[in-house]
Amino acid sequence: MLGVGKITIRKYIIFTIIAIVLISIGIYVFVMREEAALEQILIVGTTYDPKTLDPALAYDIASAMVIQNIYDSLVGYKPGTTDLSPRLAEKWESNENATEWVFYLRKNVKFHNGVELTAEIVKQSLERAKNLSGPPAFLLDVIDEIEVLDEYSIKFTLKYPFAPFPSLTTFIIFAPVPPNATDLEIKPIGTGPFKFDSWIKGQQLVLTANKEYWRGPPKLDKVIFRFYTDPSSLRIALEKGEIDIAIGIQPSDVPVLSDNPKIKMVSVSGLVIEWLGMNHRREPLNNALVRKAINYAIDYDYILNNILRGTATRLCGPLPPGVVGYDPDVEEYCYKYNPQLAAQLLAEAGYPNGEGLRELELIISTEERAERGEVAALIQSNLRSIGIKVRIVNLDWSSFLERLFNYDFDLYMVDWFPDYVDPDDWITPLFSSQGLAIDGYVNPRVDELALLARQLIDLEERIGIYKELQKIIIEDAPWAFLYVPKQYVFMQKNVEGFVLYPAYYIDFYPVYKTG
Repeated sequence: MLGVGKITIRKYIIFTIIAIVLISIGIYVFVMREEAALEQILIVGTTYDPKTLDPALAYDIASAMVIQNIYDSLVGYKPGTTDLSPRLAEKWESNENATEWVFYLRKNVKFHNGVELTAEIVKQSLERAKNLSGPPAFLLDVIDEIEVLDEYSIKFTLKYPFAPFPSLTTFIIFAPVPPNATDLEIKPIGTGPFKFDSWIKGQQLVLTANKEYWRGPPKLDKVIFRFYTDPSSLRIALEKGEIDIAIGIQPSDVPVLSDNPKIKMVSVSGLVIEWLGMNHRREPLNNALVRKAINYAIDYDYILNNILRGTATRLCGPLPPGVVGYDPDVEEYCYKYNPQLAAQLLAEAGYPNGEGLRELELIISTEERAERGEVAALIQSNLRSIGIKVRIVNLDWSSFLERLFNYDFDLYMVDWFPDYVDPDDWITPLFSSQGLAIDGYVNPRVDELALLARQLIDLEERIGIYKELQKIIIEDAPWAFLYVPKQYVFMQKNVEGFVLYPAYYIDFYPVYKTG
């Protein structure tokens, strides 16, 4: 009997231990599930697929949207406005003629790798960006010298007076990167509210909260970007609750989503412009009469009313209506749909009914803006009616940018998200030969006036010059000016704190979810 009793006690002990382990595992799983349920994860669905995550090289909204949440620039915006607000720089000041600017940096700001931000690092970052000569590097051309005054003070000496310089420093090229960092295109290290976690190109990108962020930790623990090439799939994912926020909804889906009681919308009359660009380096687009014929051949009202369905307004010239310096008079003399005049101008250019014209190639990317395919098809039809044959080539966003910046196109369609909110940011990059010079447009008078407007301190004087510039540029017809899209972001009802900026700054720092 004693032997049997010993075995029974041993089994009892073993079973008791197993039971305790199983109960512990159950409690652990329950706790983990509860913690997961409490974790704030925001899933962002978008048609904007980043090209690079290096702030020195990025010059597209898809890349900037992610970079803006990993990095900080020297200056930011007050929520929902274009008013400047301190960011990495607590304050700034200039001399009387705006040729020297001193920025005073915050102390105890650290990069995600633990390195503390200093004035020397800001200087090195900007020198790095200049040396890399990426698409946005021309924005730094105004700087003549950068001097470190002390550990947290930095001085910029400019080549000429430039009153909008603090506004310029809101752009991501002014976001510092840590010394000796490598592979920043795919492994960014910033000072911003979120840290880079992982990136499966074309599919998903994950950011995690920077708990040591100088403004305090973000409310979200994680932001997951999911990339959609099809805007219809983006809408369906939002409607099914698979994503929390949708960025890149096509205009045709706006009415449906606006009426959905489970979805809420944030919108703003933005400062983005969309245009049909023309390569002046190639015949026949180096002929102003051909460019004007194209301008008159486009049915703008059909685009606004039937394709965009009221989600955009007409762009008549180089500046959008919401920016200082916009001249309302351009609406009187801008190009309007007149196919008869278009055909007449084409004949005057030496191509009656399109005779002698080669087929033109129009490159677009509907990944970045879905409705572009329909607009391009209409323009193709409009131009065919006066004898201009156009072949549309729809590219992925990276391939489109590569061809654009290598000037490998006849025609293209794209939009412009402002680098900084000043009329200079539409004129100098897009129309001065000292800017991006994508189209190869050169007018010495435009160059002269653009530079002069940059150097003036008095705002009214600058506005007068910008009005003159708008008239000259419209007369030259370097593009076909198309429309100003209204900016929309749709989200689930439990998403709070999201603010859309006129400059299309996408900030997830204040965002959180309820319920």
